[in-house]
Amino acid sequence: MDNFFKSYWLVLTAIVKDRGVLLLVLIGPIIYSVYYPFPYSPEVLRNTEVAIIDLDHSSLSRKLIRLSDATPGLDIVFVGDSTIQLQQAIWDGSVIGGMIIPVGFRRDILHSKVVTPVVLGNGAYFMFNRAELLGFGAATQALPNELNRNQELSKSVSTHQAIERSNPVQVELRAASNPTGGYSTYVVTAVAVVVLQQTLLLGICMLMGTWQQKGSPCDLSIRENRIVLVIAAATICFINALYYVGIVYWREDYPHMGQLAHVLAVIAVFSLTTAAWTVAIASFIKFREQAVLHILPTTIPIIFVAGFAWPVELIPFPVRAVSMLVPSTAGIQAFLNVDQMGADLNQVIPELLSLVIILSGALFLILFKKRWPKYDRT
Repeated sequence: MDNFFKSYWLVLTAIVKDRGVLLLVLIGPIIYSVYYPFPYSPEVLRNTEVAIIDLDHSSLSRKLIRLSDATPGLDIVFVGDSTIQLQQAIWDGSVIGGMIIPVGFRRDILHSKVVTPVVLGNGAYFMFNRAELLGFGAATQALPNELNRNQELSKSVSTHQAIERSNPVQVELRAASNPTGGYSTYVVTAVAVVVLQQTLLLGICMLMGTWQQKGSPCDLSIRENRIVLVIAAATICFINALYYVGIVYWREDYPHMGQLAHVLAVIAVFSLTTAAWTVAIASFIKFREQAVLHILPTTIPIIFVAGFAWPVELIPFPVRAVSMLVPSTAGIQAFLNVDQMGADLNQVIPELLSLVIILSGALFLILFKKRWPKYDRT
């Protein structure tokens, strides 16, 4: 036991003394937690600058303009009467997009014909386009509801009855895990898992590269010392995960619906798996710079195949199969389901089982791999 704690202390001391590794495994996650959520703290886009081209100049077209302007997500910069104005404004960047109200808008509505206003946007800005479409969509849906309500009021019914008759089916959406429907709650919590994994991977690979060249502080030819290295790396990952769940998510007011014991269990399994997976990969690193050259470019692909930036069902099966060899793929789903959605451990057994399989394979490789950095007895 004394040898275990001695080796454990030597590994942690080596990490702290190496400024590059320390910056990655401890300082990096803290810096990320500060700067990355900040731009997305408003959660949802509001006051998207758009324009409306009114070719009808009728009372109903003006009503649609007022309803659009009342939508929180839209800011009507100007109302014009020529499509060329809208085209030029989009090209100039003064507006993100706009809507064209066609000629005969009021006449067709009064004759119960289908009317199709045209919404234009800049395809380079996905989030702006989404806000624009939702805003104009809400306004165009509100217009017939208001007309029906006025028609019911003309029949001498109460306002409450008119609302119920004009819109008998009402949908109320409540997202438990993301109440605001915000971007930050959706993406930061998922990417944070990748950050925990990749910073640890890059740091341990750099450390192992240095040990390959200068020697390790403990004898890695002894299997117990390799397990010590895994536990030391898992300790760092566990502390960083607690920092995110306990401080960052609380500071940013992200939803917490899971039980603490279940969250800690997921963190423990993920930390051990990530640490073993990291050490197994780092054992093949020959020199320090190799970690940056080979490991750093893998971060973006890992994010895209994790199943939150793009639906996992649409990812080709070979790519999805390879992604299951990365702890963050199952770790993200386990974290989000337990911490944000309130699932218990029974509901994330497939994800935990996937992590345990990766852990078992990594430990097998670590225990039976022959070549490790030489022991620096000085």
